[in-house]
Amino acid sequence: MIGELMRTQDYISIHALRIQCIIGIFDWERKQKQEVSIDLKFPCDNRKAARTDRIEDAVDYKKIAKTTIAFVESSQFLLVETLAERLAENLIVQFSLPEIDLTVSKPGALRGSRNVGVQIHRYGKDTTVENWMAVGLGSNIQPRMNLTRAMEDLDHRFGLLGCSHVYETSPVGFSRQNSFWNLAAVFRDPGGATSSLRNQFRMIENKTGRKKISNRNGPRTLDLDILLRGHRVELKNKKKLPHPDLVKKAFALYPLLEILPTGTHPVTGLSFMEMAADFGEKNQKIRRLSPETLSPFTPRVFTR
Repeated sequence: MIGELMRTQDYISIHALRIQCIIGIFDWERKQKQEVSIDLKFPCDNRKAARTDRIEDAVDYKKIAKTTIAFVESSQFLLVETLAERLAENLIVQFSLPEIDLTVSKPGALRGSRNVGVQIHRYGKDTTVENWMAVGLGSNIQPRMNLTRAMEDLDHRFGLLGCSHVYETSPVGFSRQNSFWNLAAVFRDPGGATSSLRNQFRMIENKTGRKKISNRNGPRTLDLDILLRGHRVELKNKKKLPHPDLVKKAFALYPLLEILPTGTHPVTGLSFMEMAADFGEKNQKIRRLSPETLSPFTPRVFTR
């Protein structure tokens, strides 16, 4: 039995889940994937499934294993300790686990040893995942009006915690249109499924008269995208968290960097400052506008 004693006698364990990922501090480790081994142990009440003998009443440990694999394969942390902490946080949030025992090992990492790794035990109530979400907003059709209305609606629904300046950005994917206005804002996260939040965002977009057009990169009244939900990671669905645009779109990364200047990418472990410094899409133009552009929503950094 790894780690501390569980608070319940019923639990599920997954042993030696072997996954390839980027992990380590040396130059060669940043280029070549290595194998890590994951052990998971989490409490569950097995009595109902045992009584009914129905798969529907059992814990879906296959889903937990797939989520773990997707997270680790996409990660690029320097330290095993960071990988273990972020993975535990993510599993606790996604599967509402009251606690988890987790071991991350690097087989053969230490000469003369079969294995070396870290073991952690975390409780749901102590998780460091904060109840906030970062949202990207954009418009190039009456942007001042539509972005102001969207911010008012989002503030009313969730509660505003911080927002960036408005940035004028060049169109991406279809150049024959007006420049966009973009900003990032942080709101309280109400919890629940990400799909439910996106449905609310679609309703706000529809209020501005947004319509589906054949060119997905064409002009639009309003774009609302969830960039982050704390340290939450969702990689299995078509809509991923963190948002893929953080890596490749200036209009998403730079406003977010402004309100989260010490923030890090939940999967790669890179700071937003590092990502901005290494940003390779030099053809994407971005210009910060006056702080009063979207008054009364003047810029303020989100303090956690």
